[in-house]
Amino acid sequence: METKKTSTSEKGHAKNIANGLLLITHIEDMSETYNPSNPNLQLVKLQELHTEASKEQSKVNTSLSPYSLAVDQREEIFAPLSKKLTKLKKAYKSTLDVSTAQVEDFMTISRKIKGTSKPAKINENDTSEEKKQHSTSQLSYDQRTNNYEILISLLENTPNYKPNETEYQVDTLKNEREEMLKLTKNVGKTFVPLNNARSSRNNIMYITKDNYVETFTKAKDYLATILDTKSSQYKAIAKINFKKP
Repeated sequence: METKKTSTSEKGHAKNIANGLLLITHIEDMSETYNPSNPNLQLVKLQELHTEASKEQSKVNTSLSPYSLAVDQREEIFAPLSKKLTKLKKAYKSTLDVSTAQVEDFMTISRKIKGTSKPAKINENDTSEEKKQHSTSQLSYDQRTNNYEILISLLENTPNYKPNETEYQVDTLKNEREEMLKLTKNVGKTFVPLNNARSSRNNIMYITKDNYVETFTKAKDYLATILDTKSSQYKAIAKINFKKP
């Protein structure tokens, strides 16, 4: 199961962007006093970089909700599956003329459906690593859904398996499987734009030459050369930090 990235995951990036705007505000108040020789540190360049980073973060924010909702919806249908399989096994065992071997077959398939492992902890800012975990998770859900179909086939081909309870009937189970397929597909569909948005955001913020964090850190370093380190303005600027994940 993949970890679902919530807005909490984006706080570090948003903090860097907010701190960039705060530093720009200080620089704007300094007027002509701020005059770096490095053209990349000029106020207009910082403003452009901040605008670009803000747009990329906004793309991440708008892509995150559909993905989170898709993960929630998929989890909602898979979460009760283990308990249902336990009851389904009892319904199967109580079926007329079902053999021990058939029950063993049921249990073998059931274990495959239940078989999940906790996701490895990943660097949420490494989009390649996150994409790999997502692919692994998708495959896991695909396999569980496939095994559910195998289980349904076993029930369908058991002559006396005709439970009166709707939730255990073959048609009900088939409908559940179709819903599993649809919801798993939707997770994959919504992950693509989110992953692309994060990759683009991270590229501007941390990876490219003259990226956001490095550029604003250099601007802060330059300010330390032209301000009195005992001044209240310098002390306020000193608290503004930019961090790579």
